[in-house]
Amino acid sequence: MMSRFPSLDGRKGTHLPEQYWPSHELCFTVHDVMTQLLVSGEKARAFHVSFDLPDEAAKQEFESASDIFEWLEKHRTPEDRAAVLVAAMFPAILSDMLHCFYEALETSRKAKLGISFMLLRKPLQESLYVLEAVIADRADFAEKLTEDPIKLWSQGVGGHEAHVRNIQKVLETVGESDRFDPAYLAQLRYDKSVEDGFDGICNTAMHLFTGHKSIKTERMNINFIFSKWDNKLTQWPYIYSRLPYLLVYMHSIVEYVCEGIAPTSPAYLDDMKRRISAQVLLWWETIEAPYIEPHLKNFAERTRDWLYRHCNEAGLSPPTKADLIRMGADGAFPGETRASVAKRLDQFKRSAASTGSYALTPLEQLGLWLNQKLGR
Repeated sequence: MMSRFPSLDGRKGTHLPEQYWPSHELCFTVHDVMTQLLVSGEKARAFHVSFDLPDEAAKQEFESASDIFEWLEKHRTPEDRAAVLVAAMFPAILSDMLHCFYEALETSRKAKLGISFMLLRKPLQESLYVLEAVIADRADFAEKLTEDPIKLWSQGVGGHEAHVRNIQKVLETVGESDRFDPAYLAQLRYDKSVEDGFDGICNTAMHLFTGHKSIKTERMNINFIFSKWDNKLTQWPYIYSRLPYLLVYMHSIVEYVCEGIAPTSPAYLDDMKRRISAQVLLWWETIEAPYIEPHLKNFAERTRDWLYRHCNEAGLSPPTKADLIRMGADGAFPGETRASVAKRLDQFKRSAASTGSYALTPLEQLGLWLNQKLGR
């Protein structure tokens, strides 16, 4: 029987203070949901694109082509080329991101926070930007990746305001403008001149010496080398108050891109969103001054509004804290019987099997299953 915090069950070397466990579990839940999406999609070959070739001559030309992208440009539409590029890129970049987040969380619970910040920089700044580029302009993404990939480097986009505009467009496209603020997302990921941002601390963790005026290495110091326990006690609350906001945003981006490749059952998506939303509300209860922030508060309130509305549409009252704990574990509605939860999960399982993907494990076992698959 897993506890409320399966990502910390039986883990040797855990030094993470208990007050951050709900946040740690939320981060791992979001990670695990995206990992399940990736594993199921690869098993179902959802990220493979096929074309009908008119005759044997066309088949031979395709097989003898030295450059698949030249062949695509010559014989297929720009939309076809973009579909191939997105389908090929998406699982690879998502896998890389998930590995980074997994290890960042693992090193965090072991109090190796310098490593955690180093691992967070790449997925938050660069990898996520590539997925945003797919959403902002799919054709433009395909052209840049084919002709000049450096144009997909987040540092070359044109500064903070350009990131804000890009993220605003993405939020409007995925329908998340009410929960997330583009300027705050850009600040957290790219602005090293502010204290409330990952860029500065990730850079100081990455480099022994930093020269930027906002993060310049102090006299008689080497970045992070002399970090003591007191430093960790300020680094943990920052990670665990901000990272959930960024990871849930990332999940919205991943789901949107994946929907364009291999649509997922709306009922399953709602089940996952219930679990994550319940844990967001439990996480928000743990945030204390000085880490309370208006954009985070809005995120929690809009998440609560969706969850209450979702329960109301099912003819149910708003969830209590006990309901939230159970919902976060297995997706159960308030007052729902275990038999009803099991029936719904069995429907997901049969639906996945009918498409040839991995049979979805019961959500109560999702964390355990992924622990086994990934060696956690």
